[in-house]
Amino acid sequence: MIRLVLSCFFTAFAMLAFAQYGYLSGMLRNRFEVQHGYRVPPDTNSVAQVIMMQRTRFNAGFQSDRWGAYISLQDVRTWGDQVLQTQKATLGLYEGWFQYHFKKNFSVKAGRQELLYDNNRIMGHTDWNMQARTVDALKLRWVPAANWQVELVGSYNQERQNLYGNYYGLANPKTLDILWINRTFKDSLRSYSWSLMILGDGWQTDDTTGVRMRWTPGTYFQYRQGKWGLVCEFYLQRGHTLAVNPKSGLLIPDSFEVVKAYMFSVNPSFALTPNLMLTLGVDWLSGSNNLDSTQRGITKLFNNQFGNNHPFYGKIDLFFNLPFDTRRGGLIDVYAQLSPRYKGWTFNAAFHYFSLNGKVEDAENPGQPLDKPLGTEIDLWVVKNITPEINLNSGFCLFFPTRSMEFVKSTQFSQLGGPPVTGYWFYFMVTFQPLFFSSKKAQQTIFD
Repeated sequence: MIRLVLSCFFTAFAMLAFAQYGYLSGMLRNRFEVQHGYRVPPDTNSVAQVIMMQRTRFNAGFQSDRWGAYISLQDVRTWGDQVLQTQKATLGLYEGWFQYHFKKNFSVKAGRQELLYDNNRIMGHTDWNMQARTVDALKLRWVPAANWQVELVGSYNQERQNLYGNYYGLANPKTLDILWINRTFKDSLRSYSWSLMILGDGWQTDDTTGVRMRWTPGTYFQYRQGKWGLVCEFYLQRGHTLAVNPKSGLLIPDSFEVVKAYMFSVNPSFALTPNLMLTLGVDWLSGSNNLDSTQRGITKLFNNQFGNNHPFYGKIDLFFNLPFDTRRGGLIDVYAQLSPRYKGWTFNAAFHYFSLNGKVEDAENPGQPLDKPLGTEIDLWVVKNITPEINLNSGFCLFFPTRSMEFVKSTQFSQLGGPPVTGYWFYFMVTFQPLFFSSKKAQQTIFD
């Protein structure tokens, strides 16, 4: 591990010597949490967990007239997860890519990289998780005209160098492919961004010879004029997906289902005052009817497996993994949010009403569906850039579950059928991003 760090360190300085522009930067993120209902609703025996987590990154970026490169090393840990005076390899490569511009408007990027599109609902880096997400991929980027962008992404994964065969046994897609077309416009009166995206993820079949593909085509639209704003999304899912047990929400090994799913989201916003924003919305993710025996082998659950769920379906992350967290039932989220600003502080208050879209069987009454309401959530959080390098983010969340929520999460409850218990979660996070070194024009350089 020391050799890896030293190698990357000296490589970074060697590349700086030949680069036209370059910089060295870092990130230190510490998050303190009190968890009593985060990800899993509590029962009457639950004891709150107090935990401190930390992310550390060292970044190096370079660019000349034609080429660019970026390296990011990352260590993620929970305080106390390692025995003192012992060695445990925790440092890894978060990003490492090379980019070449054939022309000013056409480039290729190859290596481990973040893939971020639109509001990150369908494809994002899940930055809230300390580990975050990057993908080993090849990306072509083309700017055919002003305000237009086209990106084509392809990947093909192998577990190791086996010399023969292409079987892939890790819990990742064998291939992840994206086509993204974006058009933007902005003048003194209005602005908008429109995108068309097709995401394909392929999974290794159990016979080790093939790949089953799931396709997610759809569109994203964002509009702003004066005090008004609107965000709309619509996506379909077709093809084959990994099968989920409707009773437990767990994956069925070496099994696939036909997927026929959809989702849409409508989010209008209005500036009540120059420093007070109101946002309303509904997120509708289709789900299966688990009581319909004629639908065996077919799922209607929409699963945004590679998106950032934390900003959308409640901060307490009870719906982070939709197949498991809804038992294939899908999700309807109706919400409202107020965001006042004061002297650089942004305060947020959000209310969510969650319910099932499809039908999930009631474990106490076999053959009958659960009531659809799952519960309500109140999120309060504040964000402030203390300096250009230091960001503060803190919040407190409450979740009020229904009986149905308890049974949807039944595999995690020790008191199934007991009274629902209110969950709460508090966090305090500080992110420090220092710039250690930059060449004269480094801050004018943007790596896409």
